[in-house]
Amino acid sequence: MNKSFKTLAVGLTVAFSLGACASNNNADNNAAGSASPAASSSSSSAAPSEAAVDPMGKFAEPVEVSLGRGVDPTYKYEGNDTAEDNIYTRWLKDSYNIVVKHEWEAAPADYGQKVSLAIASNNLPDAMLVNETQLRQMVKAGQLADLTEVYDKYGAERLKQIYKTNPGLLEGVTFDGKLYALPETTLPSAPMTWIRKDWLDKLGLEAPKTLQDLENIAKAFKDNKMGGENTLGIVGTQQGGSLYSTFLSSGDHFMNFSPLFFANDAYPGIWVKDAGGNAVYGSTTAETKKSLALMRDWYAKGILDKEIGLRKSTKEALTSGQAGIFFGPWWSPYDLQDSIKSNPEANWRPYAAPLDDAGVFNSNQATGSNFIVVNKKYEHPEAIIKMLNLHVSEKPESYKTAVGKEMTSQEIPLFLIMGFGDQLQYAVKTTQKVLTGEMKLEEVDKANYGFTYELSSHVKNIKKEPFDNYDIQYWDQKTDPDFFAHVYAHLNGGSTFVDANVNYVKSIATAQTKTMQTKWTNLKKLEDETFLKIIMGIAPVDEFDTFVTKWKQQGGDEITAEVNELK
Repeated sequence: MNKSFKTLAVGLTVAFSLGACASNNNADNNAAGSASPAASSSSSSAAPSEAAVDPMGKFAEPVEVSLGRGVDPTYKYEGNDTAEDNIYTRWLKDSYNIVVKHEWEAAPADYGQKVSLAIASNNLPDAMLVNETQLRQMVKAGQLADLTEVYDKYGAERLKQIYKTNPGLLEGVTFDGKLYALPETTLPSAPMTWIRKDWLDKLGLEAPKTLQDLENIAKAFKDNKMGGENTLGIVGTQQGGSLYSTFLSSGDHFMNFSPLFFANDAYPGIWVKDAGGNAVYGSTTAETKKSLALMRDWYAKGILDKEIGLRKSTKEALTSGQAGIFFGPWWSPYDLQDSIKSNPEANWRPYAAPLDDAGVFNSNQATGSNFIVVNKKYEHPEAIIKMLNLHVSEKPESYKTAVGKEMTSQEIPLFLIMGFGDQLQYAVKTTQKVLTGEMKLEEVDKANYGFTYELSSHVKNIKKEPFDNYDIQYWDQKTDPDFFAHVYAHLNGGSTFVDANVNYVKSIATAQTKTMQTKWTNLKKLEDETFLKIIMGIAPVDEFDTFVTKWKQQGGDEITAEVNELK
């Protein structure tokens, strides 16, 4: 997920007790520093009595929770604060008698390995963040606390409402009727086609619907040198990037080529069902071969950027004004600010396209990547539930007074992105209504959709009439510059996305199976290298068939059998 969007993602979670729209790091990867001394997981307190349960109440005596924690060494804390001892953790201690200790800390590159070592040695902290593969390992090893009753008893109504509005999340972490984790929520996403509409208008071209439309537009941009002598075709996938999102990284679709596959009903990188209802890896299907043949043809014609996978920064191609087409999610305007500053007439507009032959707009479905798990030996799992209650609650007046600043994932232990399932739609539609006067600012549900209130508070400073036209000339970029990108992203990108009818295809597997853990790296390398060679014309299209045979022989068939067991 891109850095600017992480800031947005946290903002959207909040109604959020801490107004945390300033996180620059995904909690699962926020790690750093040296290991700290192990802390005891024991506590001098007992759980509140049956009659006195208050999901937001203070424990009578201190309850200690020892964490495995990711810490970013580049993060700047206030004064002598640390990840373990900061304004937020002190607030937890003083206001709720929750004492946070770190059993260990790890750097971003080392966090996943540190978690895996803890699992393998069965030497677990009281709680930590894990990915789905690690979660399944821990469930199988019998290491986790069953949170079913404690969640039902101690979960605050707000927390339960968040999960209720995100259908399937809790079911996905429930095994044999037992709840074994607390998952993060996911912001909805699907890759749209972003185009310089000012170029479309100058050439008298219509917005695209089909792959053929897209090809015609890209060719017209190049033939007419809309970006100068070195006008580029469709840009995406820079050095180190992927051609498409996968079941292990389904989230953002920014600057890759997923839509070209989706428009051919191809879903490379995820696990789908074949005509007989059996699991098949999307990268091995005839539809994916067809998509690669199309991309090979477009690459040869210059419709696709000739430097696929080679550019150090595809964003630079947008900023320089050379490119007028890329694929990305609704929040892409956060990454278009430099392009607009360099080219004030750059009118980037999103389109729910290309459609497939049946006129359907397809996308794979994003899945969450972070889960809070609790050691089954920990005596007070209710403390973990209470920490999450506080994380998603409204900001208490005492906290406002005591803290008075926004918190990030580096201060907040066990940080998850959490938000109501309809938060984006509410943000877009409500901000539109406040802008047009259909709704008053004080009518915005500030308690449950705090970031929407912020958007609505600033929208009239930024969006000029006509209010329903989101072309760049109808925006004020100077009056309220700190909030321009937020409002521009939601009304320009968000409005198109929430109004689109997206056909989502979810991967059968969303984590690595047993055989994947030893063979997936090599299989993915084979896939990436073969596909790129086909697209660039280095290998013939029929090399795809050779790839499928090798993929199956080198572990693919065995992995497919394992995925079939997950259906």
